[in-house]
Amino acid sequence: MIEALYEFPQFKNVPKIQLEWLAEELEIVEINEGEYLFKKGDPINNLFVIFSGEFEVYTVQNKTKKAFSRILDKEFSGLLPFSRAKNALGYAVALKPSVIGNLSRENMKFMIQNHYELTEVLVHEMNNRIRTITQTEVQNEKLIALGKLSAGLAHELNNPASAMVRSADLLQKHLMGLPEHFKKVIKIKSDDETIDSINNFMYKKLNEKPKQLSLMEQTDLEDELLDWFEDCNLSDKYDLIPLLVEYQFNESDLNTVKSLLREEDFNPVLKWIVQNMTTEKTVLDIKESSSRIEALVQSVKTYSYMDQSADFQLLDIHQGLQSTLNILNHKISKRGHTLTTHFSENMPKIYGMPGELNQVWTNLIENAIDALPQKEGALKITTDARGSFIYTYIQDNGHGIPQEIINRIFEPFFTTKEIGKGTGLGLDIAMKIIKQHNGSLKVTSKPGETVFEVCLPINEKNR
Repeated sequence: MIEALYEFPQFKNVPKIQLEWLAEELEIVEINEGEYLFKKGDPINNLFVIFSGEFEVYTVQNKTKKAFSRILDKEFSGLLPFSRAKNALGYAVALKPSVIGNLSRENMKFMIQNHYELTEVLVHEMNNRIRTITQTEVQNEKLIALGKLSAGLAHELNNPASAMVRSADLLQKHLMGLPEHFKKVIKIKSDDETIDSINNFMYKKLNEKPKQLSLMEQTDLEDELLDWFEDCNLSDKYDLIPLLVEYQFNESDLNTVKSLLREEDFNPVLKWIVQNMTTEKTVLDIKESSSRIEALVQSVKTYSYMDQSADFQLLDIHQGLQSTLNILNHKISKRGHTLTTHFSENMPKIYGMPGELNQVWTNLIENAIDALPQKEGALKITTDARGSFIYTYIQDNGHGIPQEIINRIFEPFFTTKEIGKGTGLGLDIAMKIIKQHNGSLKVTSKPGETVFEVCLPINEKNR
């Protein structure tokens, strides 16, 4: 047994008398392939010394098995000195026949009191375990955040991209039908003055920015045009009226055009005007959609600071806040929440790491969105500059944070969210980033009003 313990590289500097004590107190257990070293919820009452074998550690989320680590021979698991862990958070199943040694909690207390070097080795192991778990969870937190942002960006890009495809398809079909109407247009007999008058009238209507009509006003205008078409015995009224209403042509406008033309020329000219409006509207829809895509791409570049240094640099926090809101907009709009921003004018720039601060804004804003009530949710973001500091306030009207846990929300791995929906590291990461910028992160909360305050120095250049 002593020889087997000396095969552990961790024990090479542990006095022999201490290993003799450990060998005497260990309970040797053989575990067959497929059997469990521990299961989720089992009390953590024993140190496991793995002499030989291999275990896969996994959890089950949403009925799906998710492996996250392995325990190999010459490693430790289970209870470690000064650990506060009470119950196993996952399962450890043997991948091949294994031999382990168990040390009970009572023996662990005796070891801490009497065997310093042995305890020191196991404390180092606990520190390594915490470091590994933390690094894994931080990476998972970043991957989760990236997944959310990717899903949101895909959603935001899908709408304008689909609109562009629909508009391009409509424009293609519309242009294919123009030659047939062109025959009637070129047969029109009219002088230059009349043509110029009609052209000027049409482009004036196209360039106007009419007020938004209510549903009742649209219906009244449709009825007015329908009556006018019937009085004039004009065809294709159901094809022409919708677009005429959109550009707010009224009876007076149609009479103006009609007065400039021969009776037989009015219908072809009116169709020609509507065709131009259709082309104009479709092109504007494509332009608006492409502008939206361009704005989203620019927001992503600003958010991630692509092609820029990740070090401390002079930055405008409004850019980071706005790009974050652009990317998270789908979560706000699809739930019917309202967003209000009050960005202070002439806000001074600060020295900071833009990518890291954007991670802070993402964590705080996402938490605020998740806390909003299902109906009449309101998110408010305010910035201000006072003295040598700038302040950012992120406020929601959710249910609030209970006072008994408000002092724990910045602790690593502490979360009130359901399993699989949060790692409990978002606020911990945000706090570390703000402290790295020599700032502060505070929270006040009561039912209907939770406010996170971020304070950052203006003139201090961090090194």
